[in-house]
Amino acid sequence: MKMMHAFCPAAALLALAALWPAPAQADARHEAYLKTAQAFVEQHRLPDGETIPSEEIDGDFAGNKMAICDVDGDGKPELLLSFTTAPMASQQEFVCGFDEGAGKITVKGTAFPGAEYCTGGCVKEPAAHNQGLGGDFWPYAVSQYDPKTGKYEARGSVDAWSKKAYPTNPYENDKPFPQNIDAVGDGFVYFIDDEGFAGAKGMDKPVDTPVYQEWIKTRCPGTPIKVDWIPANGYGLKELETK
Repeated sequence: MKMMHAFCPAAALLALAALWPAPAQADARHEAYLKTAQAFVEQHRLPDGETIPSEEIDGDFAGNKMAICDVDGDGKPELLLSFTTAPMASQQEFVCGFDEGAGKITVKGTAFPGAEYCTGGCVKEPAAHNQGLGGDFWPYAVSQYDPKTGKYEARGSVDAWSKKAYPTNPYENDKPFPQNIDAVGDGFVYFIDDEGFAGAKGMDKPVDTPVYQEWIKTRCPGTPIKVDWIPANGYGLKELETK
């Protein structure tokens, strides 16, 4: 005879409670996020403590963005601040957490704006420039959130060569597209820089599409997370209060 396991409501509630932070911790986190966002909007202060010089702000500061969303998969929301109203070299995006013990904001990682956050704690960060051979393919780097360090750790990067955009390489005496590498015949080869991935050959030796697909499947198997960005202005701060 099979033994029937009794359902224990109290035990179930305790298990569920462990998935969410205590109300006081959540309130402290949210308050710290709002203060950090307010300093960003009103004082142009970044979460690392640096104040953006006025000469580096190009256009309306409300063009920058803010969000509160769990992007690293730790079960707690992060504060995201994206600074884009500046020259390329100064643009950056912050992923902020909250140190409950110290009661202060922490910076879990930075990226170039436009990063794609995925389930499982990985993030695809676009390169600031695309001056390679990829055509419509934009080079990017992959980082992975490490709960032990509380930081995003770099895992690798990739660029490509599009035969359609560049039948030859103008940077290397018009060297022809490596058709022998493109075994699948899709007109693309990839340059993967990742010492931890066996198929990667660095930024000088191309690999075929299946190798690239295996790399990204290994490094970032998750699906994109929808981040509800709001403008970095007074109206945005009001909306952030409800997140």
